Amino acid sequence: MQTYYVEYDLRDGFVHQWLYAGPQAISVENLEQFQGADYKLQIAQHYYTPESLIADAPLEMATFSIDGADLRWRPYRALDDHLVDMTAFYHTTHYLRSWAFTGVLATGDQQVDMVLTTNGPADVWINGAHVHRQEHFSHQDPKSEAFQAGLKDGLNEILVRFEEVAARECPYAMALQIQGLEHPERPVRVPVTNMSIGRRLMLENILDQTTLDRDVYVSDQVVQLNWPEDMAISSKMGARLQKPDGRIYAEAHPVAIGGKSQKMVRAYEVPEGELRLFLMAPPEEYYEANMRVQKEYSLYAFRNKFSEQPYGSYDERRIEALRDAAYRLDGSLYSEIAKMELGLWKRLDPQVIIKALDKINMREDCSDFYLVGILGILARYVDDENFPADLRAPMEECVLNFKYWDDEPGADAMCYRTENHSILFHTCEVLAGQMFAERVFTNVNETGTWHLEKGTRLAHEWLQQRAHYGFQEWDSNCYFEEDILALAYLVDLCEDGDLQEMAAVVLDKMFFTMALNSFKGVFGSTHGRTYTPYIKGGRREATSGIQRIAWGMGCFNESVRGSVALACAKQYQVHDLLYAVAIDKPEEVWNRERHGAGSTGEGADVNGPTGWGVDKVTYKTPDYMLASAQDYRPGQKGYQQHIWQATMGPDAVVFVTHPSKVSEEGSHRPNYWHGNYVLPRVAQWKDVLFAIHDLPEDDWLGFTHAYFPEYAFEEHAVQDGWAFGKAGDGYIALYAAQGLERIVTGQNAFRELRSHGRKNVWVCQMGRAALDGTFEEFQEKILAAPPEVDLEALRVTYTNLRGQTLAFGWEGPLTIDGEEQAITGFKHYDSMYCEADLPATGMELKFLDWVLRLNFEAQE
Repeated sequence: MQTYYVEYDLRDGFVHQWLYAGPQAISVENLEQFQGADYKLQIAQHYYTPESLIADAPLEMATFSIDGADLRWRPYRALDDHLVDMTAFYHTTHYLRSWAFTGVLATGDQQVDMVLTTNGPADVWINGAHVHRQEHFSHQDPKSEAFQAGLKDGLNEILVRFEEVAARECPYAMALQIQGLEHPERPVRVPVTNMSIGRRLMLENILDQTTLDRDVYVSDQVVQLNWPEDMAISSKMGARLQKPDGRIYAEAHPVAIGGKSQKMVRAYEVPEGELRLFLMAPPEEYYEANMRVQKEYSLYAFRNKFSEQPYGSYDERRIEALRDAAYRLDGSLYSEIAKMELGLWKRLDPQVIIKALDKINMREDCSDFYLVGILGILARYVDDENFPADLRAPMEECVLNFKYWDDEPGADAMCYRTENHSILFHTCEVLAGQMFAERVFTNVNETGTWHLEKGTRLAHEWLQQRAHYGFQEWDSNCYFEEDILALAYLVDLCEDGDLQEMAAVVLDKMFFTMALNSFKGVFGSTHGRTYTPYIKGGRREATSGIQRIAWGMGCFNESVRGSVALACAKQYQVHDLLYAVAIDKPEEVWNRERHGAGSTGEGADVNGPTGWGVDKVTYKTPDYMLASAQDYRPGQKGYQQHIWQATMGPDAVVFVTHPSKVSEEGSHRPNYWHGNYVLPRVAQWKDVLFAIHDLPEDDWLGFTHAYFPEYAFEEHAVQDGWAFGKAGDGYIALYAAQGLERIVTGQNAFRELRSHGRKNVWVCQMGRAALDGTFEEFQEKILAAPPEVDLEALRVTYTNLRGQTLAFGWEGPLTIDGEEQAITGFKHYDSMYCEADLPATGMELKFLDWVLRLNFEAQE
């Protein structure tokens, strides 16, 4: 087959165009043989082979086999982070290896410096000769190693094999930089089989300029391709909308023309859930001529509408939640549980339960999320005459063979000691122990009574820690769902009255926290842990369906575990006072909280809770909410903490982060949007917030950026260093001292503002029509009084719309009109609804003449 070469430039010395194959994922058997802190290296060395295993010259779309695995060479174009990114989540342990190939043209024989950046071990071959191996493992941050290599005059074939050992989240990426290369124009050469090289480059250009204006489409909103006014080229192209499993729901073959658009489908015309938009060469070229040019975007379609106002009764919303879950098509165990609760036995799919049992028996990560549901089925429905009788024995066997804590025998990839997993394991052990008190559990050869005592002790400890000190995964709009899942089962099914009562009390505390830190059903607080889909608006928050049940605001979505568990819990209902707090709309709520500084114990989290703490504030008006974590570990590396957010509606949310990578894949922690690679220093005084960033000299991307979804605002503008947005009667003004770049291409087109520079100061000022007049008047007031910023000293002084002069810096206090304002050391809760010290022995929640007292002392 004839080979042709597509030519590209290096970018800052990085190769961006490759052919890749893999990953080849090999399930690691007999995991017990690999022990110790370096178990990943032991696994990698066990499977390592010094040969590249590539026998034939790589060519686009050519296939080959390795150890029975069929692989194919596919094109890869790296983004701004230079990475070939194979990141994914693996519920059991796997050894991974992938290959990346490219050609580089050199002018004369020469020695060059190369820098290979990977998360795991890797080898490099140049022109068939092995020139480098590195054996580090660096879980979240890929690590760089430099080496020298010789290149010959002309085309050099470079092959990189990079490895990883996956156990749960698995950041898995590679980048290669070539320094000091003497080369002709466009030295990178990728071998392809289609001779129309100019046509290929034009198609790549057009696909890069094809954009969507949002991530989430609702009801009758149209998924529409857009091309910029100044696009000078035009061509027919292909577009395909499909589910992640490959099922196609819409296809178009438009002619891309500058300033034009192409409608694909309305949101209600496709199944609710995740979708992939594939942009590609026209089908006749893509398939018949092997013109494999494509680009992929992720999006989400909603049929359900978001409720911003309370409605209905608690029981009506509970039934609504169950019906929504029961009629979903995603094969969820909790959808089947909803069917049982509603008596929809004819719709029951036993295969979903069998698949869940298989995964639990394999001890996949997150098995605890599903075993608690299996235990609930055994407690509630297994004796119903409609229940499939042949499922009872395998369900009981699954429960009796499970590993209930990390001190029990067996090696696996399950996560035990994060806050949410811990209480789920303890809940499972309590329910299993009381259900099969006299039976022997095979993994530890102990009776159910033994498990019940252990699970009860650990669950009490967990509950006491959260009652007295709060949550390490504070206000998490993903992991609160899992906590509520566990506590709803404890409250409803636990036979120990003290444990049942304490679980109910902690649930009350959680719902109070959600009510206090939510705006019209959006849990728009700062979060101890979150993921990208849950912060790009409120519609996909895992807690949204729970809030919809609790107070009629939010949206039922794919996260059904917590909402189904709450809806099935007959022994718990959200208290009327908590409902009243959630729907209350006073002119202002100024809430301050501190969580943390608890003590460790037998069931404690990996990171504490000793030595951790967060001081957070939330300012809420009828038109917006602004929330932040104050002075939280500035300059340290972040993980999944969401430090601040402005919320004006389910789509109109704004926040700023320091990204670590371009990928939005959840296994990168942090990634492009959730978390910060280096945490900022933040302070907030009611409707004004400062976020100061001091990035390292060698920062990988070199910018901070704001999520600013233009489509969500009725009006918006970017001028004089400020971005302005209007949603309802709420206003936002966002400023960056290093300037704002409006991003109009890529996955986040028209939703991202970048500000380049190692040192930067961001200012957020909120406003309301009731106080600040029209949107035009709001903008005029802001532009008339710009912040005074000293970037070298990282200090800012700003006179806010209320006439107060605020000053803040990388060091020192926040001052208001010269007086120091505390930004840390708060009470546990301090607001118009509750004051409680830390640690708290109890909380007294107040609304008008109502009082709800939560007692955290151990029950006799």
